[in-house]
This record gives sequence, C-alpha cells and structure tokens, in this order.
Amino acid sequence: MIGGTHGLGRALALGARDRGLRTVVYGRSATPLPDADDLLSGADGPRPDADGLLPRSLDLCDPQSVRTASVDVPGPCYVLWVAGAFLKKALVETTEDEVEQLTRLLFSGPVLFLRRLLAETEGPVHLITIASSSSWKRRERESLYCGLKAAQATFVRNLVPELLAAHPENRITLVNPGGLAVPDFHTGLALDFGAMMDPGEVAEIVWNIAATQRRAFTEVQILRSREPGSEGTPEVSYGARVPQTPEEPAAAGGTAAPLPIQHH
Repeated sequence: MIGGTHGLGRALALGARDRGLRTVVYGRSATPLPDADDLLSGADGPRPDADGLLPRSLDLCDPQSVRTASVDVPGPCYVLWVAGAFLKKALVETTEDEVEQLTRLLFSGPVLFLRRLLAETEGPVHLITIASSSSWKRRERESLYCGLKAAQATFVRNLVPELLAAHPENRITLVNPGGLAVPDFHTGLALDFGAMMDPGEVAEIVWNIAATQRRAFTEVQILRSREPGSEGTPEVSYGARVPQTPEEPAAAGGTAAPLPIQHH
C-alpha cells in the first residue's frame, strides 16, 4: 500500500486487512504508528499497529527514502498506489519547491518505488491505482495537480503490456474517483463535505471491483451523485473518459456559460 495512512488510502488498507490480507502500509507518517524501526527489527519480523496493519516508513518526496525503503513483500500480491496531496493554486503563484514536491509525491516518487517493487516481487501482481477524475475534468487553478493525475493514469494504462509480458496473470485496476469527504486533503478550502463520497464506501467498491476482475486491465470512474437527496452517493461507470475542453461552452445567444467547479 503506497500511501495508506490517511483518507481513502487508510480505508483501502483496512479493507485489505478485513479481507484477511497481510497489509503492508508505506507512508511518510507510517512511523508514528508506532516507530517503524522498532516494528521491522523485531525477532519475529514486523509487528502490526493497533489496526492490524504493518507500517513501513517511505517518504516519496525524498529520493534516498525511495531508493532504500524495503521492497520485501510476499507474492502474489496486491499493490495499491494511493499516495496523494492536493494543490489549488495558479501555476505562476506556485513555488519551485511546490512543483518539485508535488511532482515527487504524485508521480516520480511512486513510479521509482514501483519500479523497484515490481522488479523484486515474485508471482503475479495486481496493481490498483487511485488516480482522479481530475485527470480528465476541466478545473480552475489546478493545472499542476490535474496534469500529474493525468500523467499517473496514462502511465498506468501504458504499463499494462509490460506487466502482461512479465507475467500473464498480472492485473491493473485504474480508479478515477471524484470528490471524497477527506477534509485534511482539501486543506484551506470551504467545501461541503456532506455532499462528498465517504472514503470507506468508495474503498469497498474498489475492493469488490478488484476482487472480481478477470481482464488484464479495468478502468473505472467513481463519481459522486449531485441529485437532490442523493448527494455524495457513489456512481460507478467503466472505461476512460475523453478530457473536457478548457474552453467554456457557448450558451444560447453567444454568451459564455461557466462550468461548475468540482474538487477532488
């Protein structure tokens, strides 16, 4: 589990545990779960935290951590790429450090760590990748975040032939969720989290899809309903989506009608 200490990642990790899977959680905040060094140095191997998860420290923004974190996991296995952070800021207002750190966290860090993990794991692997509907939706002041999520989704689609060449039973599930009720993900934004999807409910949908997947690749959209009385209810559809155009659509009479701004 690459990023399973908060939000949807945590819900997916607990879902794996509840399915009887030995669940290793990698994350920058995994050490306080308690201390990862103590857990990993025990005579009987890693000991679980209070939730029955096996924490391992990994800072995706630190190249040295990405190079040296343990990739000793049993195979066959599920590998979940869930690490994420959000940034709503115009590109010209974004600092060089913010660009570098977000790129490492959302894309280059996981790719480099996944490269090591796949090379060392024996037996078939089922990669479950949590991208975002922001990979294809029109957004405002989110160009960096959306671009990195689009890169993640495109990378995973094109990884499929390589994984099948490595092992015919390898599988990939690409999930593009919409807005989730995770307040610390959308720090500083005044949003109605009551109209967003519950991470636990979305995690259950993801695991049900992955557990029944037979094709090598499945892409799924999990978007929140906006129907009155059903706000925040997950709506599941399959297949990729055509990216929305950046131009505002022309309304009757030739005036521009603004698109609604949605957040994930």
